[in-house]
Amino acid sequence: MVKFRRWMALPMGLTALALVWLASRTGGEWFATTLAICSLFLILGLSSIGIRQRQGKSAVALALAGLALIGIVFAHPTFLPRTIAAPILTETSILPVAEFKEERIEMARRRGHPVFVYFTADWCLTCKVNERVAIEREATRDAFAKAGVTVLRGDWTRRDPAITRFLAQHGAAGVPLYLWYPAGGDAPVQLPQLLGPDALADLATGSPPP
Repeated sequence: MVKFRRWMALPMGLTALALVWLASRTGGEWFATTLAICSLFLILGLSSIGIRQRQGKSAVALALAGLALIGIVFAHPTFLPRTIAAPILTETSILPVAEFKEERIEMARRRGHPVFVYFTADWCLTCKVNERVAIEREATRDAFAKAGVTVLRGDWTRRDPAITRFLAQHGAAGVPLYLWYPAGGDAPVQLPQLLGPDALADLATGSPPP
């Protein structure tokens, strides 16, 4: 039983590291650092409470003090606003990707270009799988270049309000969302949430959408 508990500490530790990384992406380094420090103090506080209880001593005062401290930290004005204001670094792509702006769709369509718009987030596993399988591929890049496709990417990691409104307009409660705007002004096609390896290359070459 002791060995099992020790082995279980490994996946729990990896999960904690993943959560800290996600906190840094959604709220910035300040948010992640503060959250990690608070978590450390929480662990130390719980350990102290356990020791006092095993000694037959009351731990109510210690628990209340810890809760009050955590409440003060999270209520401080320098903590929460940075979870919204901190910028996200743009990820590299083998495609010529531009940041999503609704007016950019119309500009590209007026020039007669097909447009591929996709919305993603760091915490979205389906998004990352699709990017690896279908989007970030040389075949997709070559087909898009030949067809003159404009590619726009919306990062919803931090729940951008403009992207949220756009998602709602297309009946999507979240990501991923993939839209294909054919050349010539035809109505946009909403693609499946799971993309096949050749789905985007086929669209660019004129094959019917899935």
